[in-house]
Amino acid sequence: MPFFKINSENKIIITNFKVMFTSFKRTENFTKLKRSEASLRLKLCRPTVYFTVRDPYQKAISFYKDKFQKIPMNADLSKPFKWEKPQRIFFPLMNLSVTENSAEEIKQALINTSFESFIGLLAKCYHLDEHINPQHWIFNHPKYCFLKKLGVDIENVAIFRIEDSADMAEFSSQTGFDFSQKANSTTGINKDYSMSSKMLDTLHSIYDKDFEYFGYEKRSIH
Repeated sequence: MPFFKINSENKIIITNFKVMFTSFKRTENFTKLKRSEASLRLKLCRPTVYFTVRDPYQKAISFYKDKFQKIPMNADLSKPFKWEKPQRIFFPLMNLSVTENSAEEIKQALINTSFESFIGLLAKCYHLDEHINPQHWIFNHPKYCFLKKLGVDIENVAIFRIEDSADMAEFSSQTGFDFSQKANSTTGINKDYSMSSKMLDTLHSIYDKDFEYFGYEKRSIH
């Protein structure tokens, strides 16, 4: 789960998958928490709470590059291979099945899915996995049966945008995180990530509140 406590301090970090989660896991003074543990600490300890967020456009691109490009390209299919849940939720929309299609067929289908096609698929399944949920859902998740509400309001947390160097310098100062480190990088996956008006409208519809709450400007094509 995307929650961390800062060791020996009454501080909690909330994030989302594809928002420096892997880097946080590798940070020595951060300890990963389950949602239930984070909720209990928020209730009993009243910690200082930090929330890292990411530009919704870049978050979608990063997910596509990782799950549809990097992982399939590097998959070792010479031995049993298990596709991740964030990939499997797309399979029914792509007419794929782990029982009826070979790993090689699935690999090629993922790699050959254009970014534009991915955005169209995303509109139909973004609610099914935390990697692609709206970021603000972490505070009050509409799809959870238990612990829907985290126990802290978004208005009462310090928000840090990971693209903002000033934000991350302050975050580093407050938490001890080395924001110069990179983990799970997909910078070498180069394709066309330009977006049409239809693609932008789709992302705006899905992540509307993320743009609003976190101060990200919506693009438009004139």
